Amino acid sequence: MHNTYEHHGYVMSNGIDALGAPGPSRAPSQSQARAGSKAPRCANGAPRASRAAQFMPFAALTGYYELARQQERIVEPRHELTEEEAVELSRIMSQLKRGDLIRVTYYDWDSYRTVTGVVARIDTAYRRLQVVKTVIPFDDILSIARDARTCGFSSA
Repeated sequence: MHNTYEHHGYVMSNGIDALGAPGPSRAPSQSQARAGSKAPRCANGAPRASRAAQFMPFAALTGYYELARQQERIVEPRHELTEEEAVELSRIMSQLKRGDLIRVTYYDWDSYRTVTGVVARIDTAYRRLQVVKTVIPFDDILSIARDARTCGFSSA
């Protein structure tokens, strides 16, 4: 029986390498081992599952849809507080304490957002207010409502 083996890149036939020198007997080559395996394989020897990966959907325009959604956003202009609004906001903020239930309307990038929750921290050094996990710079705050009735909560 004629056996072919691979040894350091040289094909061995009946224990003799391509240069004619005797060599150790070895296990069958990878191609022969693949031929006897039960897993379905492609003609090039690759497992069929990895071959299927080349037919996965391809997103040629990575990031395009995110950019398009950002372009669809309508930018709301920032409202500058009047002197009376600034005084009222300053008065309310001076009365705030940790644990108060409030509703804050603030400017966030390109629009106003409203968050309702408990004051977690008031950082006067960095001029920030934290409501639950939302950190709001003082300069971005439009209004604060402290009363539970104006926050939309009922005591029932």
